[in-house]
Amino acid sequence: MEDKPSVKLVITKKKGSIFKSKSLVNDNPSPLPARKRRHLYKHEWANDKGNETPRPEQPGTPEVNNAVAEVPEELTRVTRYRAAHPIMDDPTMDEPVKRYTSVKCAKEAKEYYTVVRNVKKAHQIQEIGEFQEFNDDVEYLLDALQDNNPMSTRCLSAITLASKCTAPAFRMHLRAHGTVQKFFSALHDATNDQSLGLCTATVMFVLSQDRLNMDLDRESLELMLNLLESDVSHKDALDDCGLTSAQLAKTQERVRELCAEIKSQGKANHLDLENITVGHLAMETLLSLTSKRAGEWFKEELRNLGGVDHIVRTIQDCAARLESPASAWSNAEVDVLRKADRCMRVLENVTQQNEANQHHLVTGSLGAARTLVALLRRCVGEAKTELQLRTALLDAALPAVKVLVNLSHSFGIASSAVGAEVVGEQPSIMEICLIMLNNQGTFIPDTKNFDFCVCVLMLLINLVQNNDINTQRLLSVRIRVDNEHDVISRSVSALDLIVDLFYKREELARRAEENTDALLDGEKDEGAQNDKKKQQDDIDETVAKLLARAGTHMEHTMVGAYIALLVGNMAVVSPAHAAAVRLRVPTYAPMLPTLKKYFTFLSLTASAEAAIVAHVKSTQRIISFMETSDKENSTPEQPPPAAPYTAAYPSYYQTSPSDVPQDMSLSNLNYSMNYSMNSTSSSDRMSSSMEIDGYH
Repeated sequence: MEDKPSVKLVITKKKGSIFKSKSLVNDNPSPLPARKRRHLYKHEWANDKGNETPRPEQPGTPEVNNAVAEVPEELTRVTRYRAAHPIMDDPTMDEPVKRYTSVKCAKEAKEYYTVVRNVKKAHQIQEIGEFQEFNDDVEYLLDALQDNNPMSTRCLSAITLASKCTAPAFRMHLRAHGTVQKFFSALHDATNDQSLGLCTATVMFVLSQDRLNMDLDRESLELMLNLLESDVSHKDALDDCGLTSAQLAKTQERVRELCAEIKSQGKANHLDLENITVGHLAMETLLSLTSKRAGEWFKEELRNLGGVDHIVRTIQDCAARLESPASAWSNAEVDVLRKADRCMRVLENVTQQNEANQHHLVTGSLGAARTLVALLRRCVGEAKTELQLRTALLDAALPAVKVLVNLSHSFGIASSAVGAEVVGEQPSIMEICLIMLNNQGTFIPDTKNFDFCVCVLMLLINLVQNNDINTQRLLSVRIRVDNEHDVISRSVSALDLIVDLFYKREELARRAEENTDALLDGEKDEGAQNDKKKQQDDIDETVAKLLARAGTHMEHTMVGAYIALLVGNMAVVSPAHAAAVRLRVPTYAPMLPTLKKYFTFLSLTASAEAAIVAHVKSTQRIISFMETSDKENSTPEQPPPAAPYTAAYPSYYQTSPSDVPQDMSLSNLNYSMNYSMNSTSSSDRMSSSMEIDGYH
């Protein structure tokens, strides 16, 4: 009997769920629908060895062993079209569709190409790396500064933070993400430990050197002011805080190294490296802050937290240390004077257009007005005799005058300011102002005389505006105008001095204008002779000269306008004062053109601030008063009478005012061609005073 091959029965079942549910995915490429498919019996033959017989290959496309041969290796450029975008594309484009080209890579060939998308630029990678590095440093330092850490760890983290803040990029990162306040919040108890307080003050000092914006909030400002009051000596730091001498010395040395590094960069020139204390660094930080870098909240909080009073007490301490004659001063006394100068500049900023701070200073028990007037009297008196210290003394005198201008400012239109009454009753304030206006011996240099004249005249206007008592004081003041060579002492009244100064300024302004016209005519003639072939450098030189002449003319006109405002405010107070002014000024006609020119300038350039608008209206009121007064007392025009001391001593005013070059004096009208090229522009000096222009 012939052996038949064995039969192996194999029943295959689709792998999947044991539940009898319909397949959701068509895994079998059968042409029949899913519901028609059933489990099929498949017979497979086996050979003698029991191995399965290979299944016959299904007919189809033979598989190619070398798949790479059929894969396209080239990239294909594909051009497509899209409709124009209504916003991003140019609306004036003629084509209704926009063409763009892309590169197409076959799916089979992608394994042979590296497709990279959204590639960042090198600077973006660097910015991301810097941001991550700064962020890690901030998180690490902020965690180490928390009050649950040991004091040594917090001090080390604070000094490390100060070191990192010396880099401008790190400071910008802190400001951009508002992290500065978080650091100071973690250091809220810095006043309890002298070493931590020194490190905290160092962080504040380093951050204050940028002058970009205000980093402090109310809590940070309160911490800084508390550091001012918590400054203790070396022995007290060892006793109160439990520090060892080596620990405190090590902290001070690291802080001194940081401060020396900042000073080597040209910053913090006033810092004394031998006197590095908590209070000293906190005071330097406070003096570097100005109201221009902060809002009104800074002025209010500085007063509420006691910062304004602390600054006034600092000025009083500085004035007490300057009791000795200026001839015996050393570098230490000069540094004290400069510190007082910086304190007064902060007072100037926090009192400008702030009625609450003004009222606090003039009515407070500290006597800020008395301190400022006494320091101003001392600086002006010493500046007339001490040539070597004149610059430092005048630098301290000018901010004192500006603070007094702010304190005497009237916020009410109809009533006089309380500050004007308090400042006006200070001894010798009128005499000091007249001495600076007279500038006998030109102790105020040319570069500062315009600023002094404008500020002093503004102060006098504030004092006499709507104030009968101060007006009477000014009309009754007489100052000495003699010098050391005169045998007989001479004095002149304030009104005579002011009126003569107006006529002199007006004459100098007129002659400056004539010289400008002459310069233009001369340049035209020269250009005609050269057949209009003037070189560019000659034109630039001519423009520079004309600008210098225009600046000088503007300075004289501004000073003359302020003098006219002062005379008008004295006369408008009461009929008795108007009669006293009329005896010296028979007609206001010489003053009206200058005053109208100033009023036109204000109308064109003034802003809509309340103080500026009030000043414009006040100027218009003075002009109307002068015109009405001249109509009521119309008489034939006469030349203005000369001042008594000018008629008796005709050579008294032969020297030019200090803000005019010597070649612009009355005795010499010819300009030096080198002046405009070698000296600073007069308009630059004028711009420094225009910030407070109209603020009375």
